[in-house]
Amino acid sequence: MEQGRPLPDDFADAVPHERTDASPRYLALARSLRAEIESGKYPVGSKLPTEMELCKQFGASRHTVRAAIERLVRLELIKRTPRIGTVVTAARAKQGYELAVGQVGDLLQYAATTRMRVLSRDLREVGDDADPALQPYHGQLWLVIRGVRTGDDADTPICYNEVWVHPDYRGVRGAEQDIEASVFHLIEKQFQVSVSRIEQVIHAAALPAEIAELLDMPPGAAGLWINRQYRDASGNLIEMAWSIHPAERFSYRMVLDRTWRSA
Repeated sequence: MEQGRPLPDDFADAVPHERTDASPRYLALARSLRAEIESGKYPVGSKLPTEMELCKQFGASRHTVRAAIERLVRLELIKRTPRIGTVVTAARAKQGYELAVGQVGDLLQYAATTRMRVLSRDLREVGDDADPALQPYHGQLWLVIRGVRTGDDADTPICYNEVWVHPDYRGVRGAEQDIEASVFHLIEKQFQVSVSRIEQVIHAAALPAEIAELLDMPPGAAGLWINRQYRDASGNLIEMAWSIHPAERFSYRMVLDRTWRSA
């Protein structure tokens, strides 16, 4: 960016709030508006202030306000209608969770706004039936942490977690009861190792009875299964984790920026 050149109006508040240790600003706006809707300030059938009015109220750009409004739309709290405005359609948000990922830091932010309730922690030998990513480590004893993750504003389970930790890091501390961060973040802090790459595979499958019960879902309900492999700069596996979500409560959004130009 050229020095002394003013920022475009729509991004005027982007720089002061662009911090890796805080939530994006639009999330704060969305949470405030959601709280006001659920408290009755904006009852069902009423209209939210216009975008320009919200920009003035919050001292925020239209870009930030629009992102907050879109989040409330996805929670099915409001509906936007041309020439009518933004109308409140529900007094309570739909129970669900959206994970927007563009970089590794977004997964850290996801962990910071959710909590994992640990169900069990034990050592398991990597056997013949282990995940293919673990087969190179056959016979080793890995730390396995099982738990259920919930959001910061609801007790409804977001997902079932099963985390396999490499033997080198199985002494990780802070993963005994509730975890208010990701396991890989705890490993990085304690062992001074850095996760450089995360490989991710997503597929759909029915929820087994045991996992469905933990997630307050009927057995066989649709599920979204996410497998992540956390690797260091040399490609060595630090951790492998399964996140299994009820399909109706979770959505995954990814933005891909084009960094090359065609001829």
